[in-house]
Amino acid sequence: MPEEWSREHNVVMPTSAVVAAWELGLRLRERREHLSLSVGGAAKAVKMQQPNLSAVEAGKKKLTAANLTKLAKLYEIEPDEREALEALRIGADQRDWYHQYSWLFGEDFLRYLGLEHGADHLHTYQSAIVPGPLQTADYAAEIIRGGSPYVRLTEFEPRMEVRQVRQHRLIGQEPMRITALLAEAALRQRVGGTEVMRIQLDHLATIATEHQHIEIRVIPFSAGAHAALGAPFDVLSFASPRLPDLVWQETLATFAIIDKPVHAREYAVVLAEATQKALDAKASIALIRQISKDF
Repeated sequence: MPEEWSREHNVVMPTSAVVAAWELGLRLRERREHLSLSVGGAAKAVKMQQPNLSAVEAGKKKLTAANLTKLAKLYEIEPDEREALEALRIGADQRDWYHQYSWLFGEDFLRYLGLEHGADHLHTYQSAIVPGPLQTADYAAEIIRGGSPYVRLTEFEPRMEVRQVRQHRLIGQEPMRITALLAEAALRQRVGGTEVMRIQLDHLATIATEHQHIEIRVIPFSAGAHAALGAPFDVLSFASPRLPDLVWQETLATFAIIDKPVHAREYAVVLAEATQKALDAKASIALIRQISKDF
């Protein structure tokens, strides 16, 4: 993981290479557009291939120090800003923990792992299962075995490792905040049998009680239809004010990162409306404990 960047330049520390690359690309694109330069024109001026510069702006390709220097000169970027961009470039060049699993996951999911690892706040809605960061090991094992029919036997342990490492963002000095909006069905689905579910539910109640950065809200069956009813999704927020929220949506056969601000805002509105149907945090914990006793 990259070391913390100097606070004296007011640089917000992305905690993953993916987030650093994303912010670097956004800032370069914003500056180019401010100068009314086309991506093709800018690429030609610094002797880069247009697809390469486009990929850099999308946060999907690394940028060399030499090319950053050329772009900074072309874009008339001040020295302090250049230093901040160089710090981002160095951060984007790091090899984070999720890169070792490139053989296991596709490019989009690896990118999501990097975004999640560098996020400040995860706001998740789950209609059928407990969200990954809040799963116990036994519950997660049942989900991976029973909920993923295409998982090979040799992939099971690595997938469990990934689930465990992802949960590390919830601990430490600067943990990621998480707000989990759960349909009551997710608490009653008998994943792994009675004992597995009881331990899982007790775990949810305990962490929501003991950790201020973890909030769990339950939408009870009695709430009826609500705005989020349907497919689960996550909304990720970031510490840097330059980075917009983005959405991760996953179905049985597809998943996508939705990074256009106008669409991400729509999901945020849905979350807000659905939250109004949810029990408050205290009542949610009480319901979780009651369901645990029912198993």
